[in-house]
Amino acid sequence: MLFISENDVRKAVSIAEVIERVENAFLDYSRGLIQVPSRVTLRVRDENNDAIFLVANYRSMPFYGIKEASSFPTNMLKGKPTVMSNIQLYSADTGEPLALVSAVYLTALKTGAASAVATKHLAIQGNVSIAIIGTGVQARTQLEAVQHVKKLKELRVYDIDKSRAKKFAEYAENNKNSNYPIIISTSANECIENVDVIITATTSTIPVFDDEYVKRGAHINAIGSFTPDMQEIAEQTVVRADKIVTDNQEETWKVAGDLLVPLKAGKIDRMRLYGELGDIVAGKLPGREREEEITIYESVGFGALDIAVAVLAYEKSSLLGIGTEVNL
Repeated sequence: MLFISENDVRKAVSIAEVIERVENAFLDYSRGLIQVPSRVTLRVRDENNDAIFLVANYRSMPFYGIKEASSFPTNMLKGKPTVMSNIQLYSADTGEPLALVSAVYLTALKTGAASAVATKHLAIQGNVSIAIIGTGVQARTQLEAVQHVKKLKELRVYDIDKSRAKKFAEYAENNKNSNYPIIISTSANECIENVDVIITATTSTIPVFDDEYVKRGAHINAIGSFTPDMQEIAEQTVVRADKIVTDNQEETWKVAGDLLVPLKAGKIDRMRLYGELGDIVAGKLPGREREEEITIYESVGFGALDIAVAVLAYEKSSLLGIGTEVNL
């Protein structure tokens, strides 16, 4: 079995490769080529400690796998990461374990790539202005991925921690692929006003901006709301949006607070969800049809994408001689 570390992943794969693999995974899932059972979520000892297990079986490739992701908030007091993740890959021919992939960075790449695919199909045509709210680890791969599929004319950033926003702006300045201005906003509303693409990457339990600042024609990538009590997007925006797209409908109605909160309040019903991004990629549903549409990509994560990028990391590591062979 090949162990692929975080450093190995960084050496093995590029954002362009991850975007391509993620878009193909959306396509294969829409075509019924990937079996994705429901996720399993465990509360571990303390009510704030979560472990999530995601599984996918590829009919189009000789692999199946399982991802485990955990969130232990008090780990920061122990000098350990609060979020940890790994993916195990198995042979679909023999059932033998092939790889154990450390997946914190790979997950961030995957999430950024999925947003890039959504932006490609749902944002307005041409150059775009971008707003990123929340400047943690995910923000970096969101920017890296989106600027790969769109040319940016402006980047605005906001974080409740001003020092973190400044640090991210410095990172963006050093990693931008064209000459666009970078602005640190003083509020979330200022950050998103009249912006073409809004990215929310927070763990907030209340909406992070007011609906009135979302312009007609905006596209929103909501990647932070992955539990029923998390909420980044204002309920009025969810009601007003022309198209709300998700990666996986079944999981969305279990965990996406952005939709579950207004659903429980009676402000929307399940028909509010337009469909899955894979069906847009496959041409079964149209993406953006009018410039003035407000579109939302609600990301909750599902196993098909995680296993797809783990296979990429395994293939590239094997090709490049990266990783450590482990005998079980």
